[in-house]
Amino acid sequence: MFNKPDWIYWVAIGWTAFTFAFVFVSPLLILQLVVIWGVTAWIRPKYKSACSPSNELDTLTSDDEDWQRHFRRCCESPAEVAFLDAMVAAFNLMPEKGRLRGEGLTLQMQVPVLNYRLDFLIDDGLIVEVDGAKWHSTPEAIERDAERDKALAREGYEILRIPAKVTLYNPEDAIKQVSYARSAWLDRKAQARSSRAQGLDGTFANQKSLTHEPKFSTQGLVASLENGLDRCSDGMNRLSEQMEQPTARMREKNEADCKRIQQEAEEKKAQLQAEVDAMDPEARIIYDRLMKECGK
Repeated sequence: MFNKPDWIYWVAIGWTAFTFAFVFVSPLLILQLVVIWGVTAWIRPKYKSACSPSNELDTLTSDDEDWQRHFRRCCESPAEVAFLDAMVAAFNLMPEKGRLRGEGLTLQMQVPVLNYRLDFLIDDGLIVEVDGAKWHSTPEAIERDAERDKALAREGYEILRIPAKVTLYNPEDAIKQVSYARSAWLDRKAQARSSRAQGLDGTFANQKSLTHEPKFSTQGLVASLENGLDRCSDGMNRLSEQMEQPTARMREKNEADCKRIQQEAEEKKAQLQAEVDAMDPEARIIYDRLMKECGK
């Protein structure tokens, strides 16, 4: 008698509850409760990301089937998915050790920094936040985002905020914003490196006085070298974007631009080498020490 299965007791309890409801409760109320339960039981939950573990992303390569699906699962909204797809297509990104890399650019997702989690991080320094109007348009949200941006800027990050509607309905414009912000950010980094190089040049000059003026300006040479390399890199990036155009005329123009950029780079390199070769021994020692410090 006492060895009956558990489900029998649950059936008895359910039947008792049904009998009680049928006798004492209005049949219309029972019908309403059944309808409410039937509707709510099938409502899908709100969009929620199910990001793959980091060790799983680390092992993904371009040879894996549907690798992009694993990165999409790290997105927290359809707008972020649209931005991810646009970046993959625009820069030919491929998985590499848990991040996406292609055409001189790296992209990471859901990166923890301080007490925040970044939507996207480009080249370890440019943050891209995809903002939905519902959560980022109120005065409180605007103030909160401003405080967040200040905290991240103090850590050396550059922040770009793109409205969700842009990534959803005009992803090409979102890519243009990223390219412009990245170019400006790289220019500022180059200027900062040049300023540091000038400071090092002044330090070495104070440490040792030359018996005569050198035949060149080390700070001008370093700045010229930095700017020349940055312009060459920038030109190659723009050339890569233009070469994606399918027309024959554009391909011819790209080839001409490529030859011109390569020629300018070679001429600049030869000019800099000539200036280095023309240095007197004392100036050459200072130059070598300066370049060694800049390369740290």
